[in-house]
Amino acid sequence: MGYIIVVSGKYESASALHLPGVQNQHVSVDKDGKKVVDLSFVEEPLGLPGLEGYGWPQLEFGEKIGPDLRYEIKRKLGWGMHSSTWLAYDTCVNDYVAIKASKGFSTELSRRGRTWESEALQRVAGSNNHCLLLLNEFMHPGKGSSGDHSCFVTPVYGGDVQTLWAQHKNFPLPLAKRMLLHTLRGIAHAHSKGVIHTDLKHDNIFFTLLLSRQEIDATFVSDPSRRNPPEASLDGVVSSAVTQHFPVPSLDDAMKCKYLIADFGSAQLSDKPKEDEITAAPLRAPEVLLRGSWNEKVDIWTFGCLIFEFVVGRSLFLHEGHKDPNTDITLDKIAFHLYQMACFLDKVDFPAEVLQHSRLASTYFRTDCMFTHSLPLRLFSIRGQINSTKKFSPEDVKSTNEIVKRCLELNPTDRPTAAELLNDPWFFGVE
Repeated sequence: MGYIIVVSGKYESASALHLPGVQNQHVSVDKDGKKVVDLSFVEEPLGLPGLEGYGWPQLEFGEKIGPDLRYEIKRKLGWGMHSSTWLAYDTCVNDYVAIKASKGFSTELSRRGRTWESEALQRVAGSNNHCLLLLNEFMHPGKGSSGDHSCFVTPVYGGDVQTLWAQHKNFPLPLAKRMLLHTLRGIAHAHSKGVIHTDLKHDNIFFTLLLSRQEIDATFVSDPSRRNPPEASLDGVVSSAVTQHFPVPSLDDAMKCKYLIADFGSAQLSDKPKEDEITAAPLRAPEVLLRGSWNEKVDIWTFGCLIFEFVVGRSLFLHEGHKDPNTDITLDKIAFHLYQMACFLDKVDFPAEVLQHSRLASTYFRTDCMFTHSLPLRLFSIRGQINSTKKFSPEDVKSTNEIVKRCLELNPTDRPTAAELLNDPWFFGVE
């Protein structure tokens, strides 16, 4: 009798699998009499096929990889939907580096010309301190069914803004401005090299590491690298490494860090046609929501949303369905997202030049550029939301509102370039 493997709701046909001594599997029988194996994983699901969308790398502590086996794996720093990141020791220069190892599926997409992370990183390479610095890249042969792994070697960074936020729950305005100015410098540099990031968010903004090499050495004594308990998988028993971050800096130390844009895994090149669905949903520009053509100005819209998030502490837009209690009108996720844009920006109609190039325009708008639904607009004030935090002077509220609204123009041609935004008065005096 064959088995069906269930991982995060995805069914995979497979040969018999039922491994003793592991706790992450539950075997049942479906209505057709087939055994179903439901697998759960503490961290990234190892031992699953790269060609089926998986293929996270399986690396061992002390393993040497890369050209001339120069990089010795020391610990896992984190993992995400497309890769895992490892702290390694570069035996050629006697210093630590970080290695982002793509999962097999992501590596295959790159081989097929579907993603451009390598070219994007090469384009932004140079003296700019606010884009991820590529030191080296190589291909690492995978284990089992995972496929091969594209590996990108970079300096070791201290962490991302999401970890700072999780620790401190609030950013003082001077720190928020510093983070955002450095991020904007990175965006401007990327755009000048023909690279559109498309995935700007808290966890893709890194900060520099304040620890010395000797202090990193000491962490292996105070907090040795560890592995999770064994888990069953298609390739047999696997054991993922425990994610071990560096200590989160204090707010005072965070003011000493430099910030940079990282993770160019979703980056697009400006000289290629673009209509893909991009960006975390609440941060998407209107032309992306409507499945229209787009350019580097999508990063400017997202940046405006991030200014609001860093200052106010929550998302500006909700990407969810909505039923109006007064009219019983129900809006789907996209309709409600667009409705919020209209309310916050006080726009009765959307720009015709945006709608005429959007595949979903007729679903949400009439020919006169008005919404197809009849829900009345309600004025939501961005300025009022900023002021409600009761943290800022009237001058800070006014200037923050102005820069956010500069970025959130419905028509991308009306949004400033990143280079133009660098001269906004909001950044005066910020280092």
